[in-house]
Amino acid sequence: MLTSHFTLTHWWIAAIVSGLALAAAVWTLAPNIRAKLIAATSITIITGLYTALRGSGDGALQALQLFILGVLPLAVLRVVFAQYVGRQLALKRSGQPMEAMTGKQVATFFATWLALVVCVVIL
Repeated sequence: MLTSHFTLTHWWIAAIVSGLALAAAVWTLAPNIRAKLIAATSITIITGLYTALRGSGDGALQALQLFILGVLPLAVLRVVFAQYVGRQLALKRSGQPMEAMTGKQVATFFATWLALVVCVVIL
């Protein structure tokens, strides 16, 4: 485990950075400024509440690790599939319907998500 030397403070920092990365990813998905603010603020508040409520006491380390495990792969997936998501958002903005995902695209998304979760677990 590459993070075996992390203290609780390091995990707090990693959780906050992961939450902000997810907020940035969600920000790029919203169609207008109001939706962007609502989405990013919601993610930031949820991050703060989760880390404050679960990030203290005996289970703090595990709670922060689980939070990072859940959030970081989602933020990375936004970067990995930026081209596809950008194309879908462009279709939506132009008033056209978004394309339905094919079985191959769903399988690729799931396999990528699973690989990212495994990578985060290893780290």
